[in-house]
Amino acid sequence: MKNYLLDRAREASTWRGLILIAASIGVPIAPQLAEAIVAAGLGLAGLVGVLVADR
Repeated sequence: MKNYLLDRAREASTWRGLILIAASIGVPIAPQLAEAIVAAGLGLAGLVGVLVADR
């Protein structure tokens, strides 16, 4: 199980998914900052896509 989780943690899609989940959780917590939270989440997800190599 440990190896499975470590393998998933090395994948760009896992990081993008975690960032997008965090952004979606942040919107209800701070609705007045919804646009900024979504923009930051999408920007970080895009950055992960650029910086992390596909396998």
